[in-house]
This record gives sequence, C-alpha cells and structure tokens, in this order.
Amino acid sequence: MELLDQDKNPLLGKLHVLFRALLVVGAAVPNTTLFPVVVTALFTKRFKREPFVKRLHIMVTWAKVCVKYILKIDLQVHGKELIRKDTKGYMYVSNHQSYVDIMVLADALDTVSFLSKKLVRRIPVIGTGAYIGGTIYLERNDEESRDKAMQETLRMCEESTAVVVFPEGTRSEDGELRPKIHPKTMIEAYKRGIKIFPVGIHGTMNVVPKAMDRVHLHQKVSVHIAPAYDPADFDSAEAYVKAVWDKVAELHAQSKADVDEA
Repeated sequence: MELLDQDKNPLLGKLHVLFRALLVVGAAVPNTTLFPVVVTALFTKRFKREPFVKRLHIMVTWAKVCVKYILKIDLQVHGKELIRKDTKGYMYVSNHQSYVDIMVLADALDTVSFLSKKLVRRIPVIGTGAYIGGTIYLERNDEESRDKAMQETLRMCEESTAVVVFPEGTRSEDGELRPKIHPKTMIEAYKRGIKIFPVGIHGTMNVVPKAMDRVHLHQKVSVHIAPAYDPADFDSAEAYVKAVWDKVAELHAQSKADVDEA
C-alpha cells in the first residue's frame, strides 16, 4: 500500500522524503550538541581526529539508528570481519546507488569518512558533523575543487583513516554499475601505496531513488566487502584500478543476488 500510494501521489512521496530527512537530521542533533562539534574542531587536528570523533560524537551509532529505526532497512553485511580497527593506509571503493549509501556504509564499514559532493555539506548538523569526522567535500564541476579534494582524500587515507570513494561520481539510476568511472583517485592511491577494500552495495536505490521523490521502508540492502588489494601486487596503476573495479562489480552482483532473493 505504501508503494502504491506514493506512486499515485508524487506529493505524498516528497512529503515522506522530507519527513524522514527531518528525522535523520534530528537523530544527529544530540551527537553534535551534547559535546559541541565546534569544540572538537578547535582542539583537534583535521587529519587526526576521526577516531576521537567516532567515539565522542558516536556518529556511527547515528548511522545505525537511521538505518534500523528511521529507514527500517533490513541490512546484511558480508565480510565485516575483514575491516581493520586501524585503517590508516587504506581506502574503500564502492559503487553508488543512493544518498542512503552514506548511512548504510557508515554502519557497515564503521566509518564517517567519505569523499562527497558539497551539497551534503549544506545539510544542517549532518554536513558539519561529517566534515569534522573526516569527510571531504568537492564541487563536481570545478576541476580545482576536485583536485584539492583528491589530495585531501589521499592524505586522510595516509595519515588518519580509510575514506569511502565512489568512482562512478554520481548515483546509479537503475541500481546497475555505471559504464564509466573516474579512476584518478585510485590511480593516485596506487602511486602512494594505499591499499583498497573493494565494496559492493545493492538495494539502497529501493529505499530512496536518485530522483529523491519517495521513501520505501523495510527494504533489504546487502553489502559485500572483499579483502584489501595491495598496490605492491600489481605492475601498473591501470591493472590495480581494473582489478579493484572488477571486484566491486563482482561484489555488487553478489549483493544484488541477496536482494533479489528476498
């Protein structure tokens, strides 16, 4: 009935999106105000604070609350045991289906660090909290902004924590991998010896599609994580990028099979 009503009444769908978005923002308020993020920003270093922020502002807990209670997602995570407690020197590379990916992957990967477009920075409470936690923002149509964000991402991976990177550059419209990716960050990761965890995700576009015109609760989402790939095992950056992205495609197929079985 929920799906039928939103399909017949676009306004209902948009109002539902707004309502759930307000709940998501509201859930983040205690994490950022009980101990103000401004204080954290003033007295910690940008590339060193991520573990402190996760503990003090419990931002991963916020993501778990959003996934389980606000969006009511049935989340399956495979390979979580592969994630190291200390991810300095690593990067995550994943496909991208929805804004919901951020909350799901924060939950699945125990991280608050993403490479994201600046639009997310403008979201009240969440945008600032994510930045404090290590998220890097870029202006997609600004080459200088993209290059600066890439350098900050690589530095965050080298000096602090693994950052989640979406090489597709934008969300998929149909849940399938986009035919073209932007490999520059992975190429630079190869040159700097940064290891990459391939990640495949499927089902988030059923929760909130790219059009952002509806929300469907109680959807199944699956995440698969593979062991990290080491640049030292590859003869070239091109081979490294291909191996990582081929693995992401394989993991996505596994996640899709999980969701389709539901």
